[in-house]
Amino acid sequence: MECPYCNAENRDGVHFCSNCGKPLTPTITASSTTAGSANVNSRTLTPGSRLQGGRYIIKKMLGQGGMGAAMLATDIRLDSKSVVIKELISDNTDPARLQEDVRNFKREVATLAHLDHPLIPNVTDHFQEGSRYFMVQEYAEGENLEERMDRVNQPMKEREALGYTSEVLDILDYLAQETPPIVHRDIKPANIIIGNKDKRAHLVDFGIARADVARNAQRKQTSALGTPGYAPPEQYQGNADPRSDLYALAATLHHLLTNRDPRNHPPFTYPPARTLNPQLSPDIERVLTRALNNDINQRYQSAAAMKRDIDDIMLKRFGVSGNFSSYTLGTSGPMSTVSAASAPTAPYQPAQRQQQSPPRQAPPLSYPPPPPPPLTPVPQSIRSRPAQQQRRGSNYFVLSFILLLLVVLVIGAGLFAIPYIRNLGGQSTATPGSTAVATATGLPANGIGAFKAPDGEFIGVSDGTIAFAVSGTGGTYKTQAADKLKAGDAVGAESLWQFALSKDSGDAESLIYLEDQRVLNAHNTSNIPYITIVVGTMLTGNNASVGHDDLQGAYVLQKEFNDGRKLTGGTLVRLLVANSGNQTTYATTVAQQIVNLANHDSTFAGVMGWPFSSRAQAVINTLARAHIPMVSQTASSDSLSGISPYFFRVAPPN
Repeated sequence: MECPYCNAENRDGVHFCSNCGKPLTPTITASSTTAGSANVNSRTLTPGSRLQGGRYIIKKMLGQGGMGAAMLATDIRLDSKSVVIKELISDNTDPARLQEDVRNFKREVATLAHLDHPLIPNVTDHFQEGSRYFMVQEYAEGENLEERMDRVNQPMKEREALGYTSEVLDILDYLAQETPPIVHRDIKPANIIIGNKDKRAHLVDFGIARADVARNAQRKQTSALGTPGYAPPEQYQGNADPRSDLYALAATLHHLLTNRDPRNHPPFTYPPARTLNPQLSPDIERVLTRALNNDINQRYQSAAAMKRDIDDIMLKRFGVSGNFSSYTLGTSGPMSTVSAASAPTAPYQPAQRQQQSPPRQAPPLSYPPPPPPPLTPVPQSIRSRPAQQQRRGSNYFVLSFILLLLVVLVIGAGLFAIPYIRNLGGQSTATPGSTAVATATGLPANGIGAFKAPDGEFIGVSDGTIAFAVSGTGGTYKTQAADKLKAGDAVGAESLWQFALSKDSGDAESLIYLEDQRVLNAHNTSNIPYITIVVGTMLTGNNASVGHDDLQGAYVLQKEFNDGRKLTGGTLVRLLVANSGNQTTYATTVAQQIVNLANHDSTFAGVMGWPFSSRAQAVINTLARAHIPMVSQTASSDSLSGISPYFFRVAPPN
């Protein structure tokens, strides 16, 4: 769906543009009710709508964050002071899941209400009207850094960018000292506002922030992922901690210093900043290199440590003392310029609360180790998690991937006779560009291909020679790329996929096909072994947004496993995309196509999918008869329990 304001491409079904935050559909006018309150049956509020008996008057829509819609309003009880009102918007129709969303919203309100930092807008009120829930915050008036970068369209001066970064690090240091630590999860230029009055960096939109203790609460996958280009790899796996915010802040700093928007490029890739802006100091390059490390244990381990390095650069390079706590000062004021000789040498001390009680000591920063390597057996605790956990959480992709690899390696040789186990160098006989030969059932004999379903959508299995998600602005390029690859022109296909990504940097289907080409090139040129896993999902029809999320999670894992060479012997992972479209019955047909693939591709290992229980149930028998293992990350129906020795799942049964 194209935004009518900024022309950015968005997924079907969303209500606000992910780029500019404006509504994608005509705003629904909220009619007035008694006592001047807004009509609680309207989906969004329009200018002039009133809440809380007329106390709050809506001025304009600001956008949408992880918690729902955000609106600028006037509080007439406080001399018409401007405030931000955030509304919980849940698309859950199941009463139990809706109540869980409400509990999460209230927990987040409680978390934010206890924060006390001058660069974080305070929560001033929360209330319920009918079945709708609202939170009121102070309004940080100013220009956010995304607007600033769009306006000037050039790199920010290093001194200015480092000053803002130091202030945000002071905020992150404060959040890390909370018990338990609070992770913002969506640090990016759009969420950093430079105040009109104090000229300081204010951190806003804590819509997906939460304390680590609530990590396992039920959440939508998209609400925990943050923003592609800024969010670190572990956040897509549900393992974010305060160090994740440091990565996102470093990605933001890289954007400010180079004017290179990471959303327009493949994730987790940041060219050396000085190659894009030679005026930068080698010191800031070293800070960025460390902070943007994909390995969370190799980054800065605390905001205080990163702030010390930033402040040290400001002092040595610009003679500016950045070694202060915005929170301790509590009032605005320009940064002072000092000489190196008179510069304070005391180490940075984390900001403490301004209160009468003795200063609170920061708890030691201790984080759990990263997820275990893929060949480690899945612990029993994974199989006994409470049913309240998220059904599409990004951490499920990690567990699904680990479990699938475990299944293949432990029982594959005995039951499935996968040649990969016996010979890691086995080469696929289903190569891109090969012609699909129809069988008696009309399906491609090699398992690769797509055909039009009765409702007009294309379903099947693709190695890049078919593009399924082509309704967006980059769809034409994706179709052309698939045609190029089918004709044997891999270089031309790669170029066209890059064009598609320039239109939608988060298009995981294109990213997967590009990574697959890298895998095949490594195999063909250096004989590096690989395995092939099919991701079964829905990329067309009413549930296309679910498929988009599935592929995004799968790509993040594919990239992490391949870049880190985490499999035995440096074995790489190749992903094929299976689209079963809008109808459950189509999944059975696609499953038979996967069987054909397994019979022709010696590197095939198994299936990740399907996310819905109905789809999983439709394919299990077909795959099981062919001895194909399948792991579903989210299928939770009780009827799936014990249905097949070849079916595994991570989400607990209902």
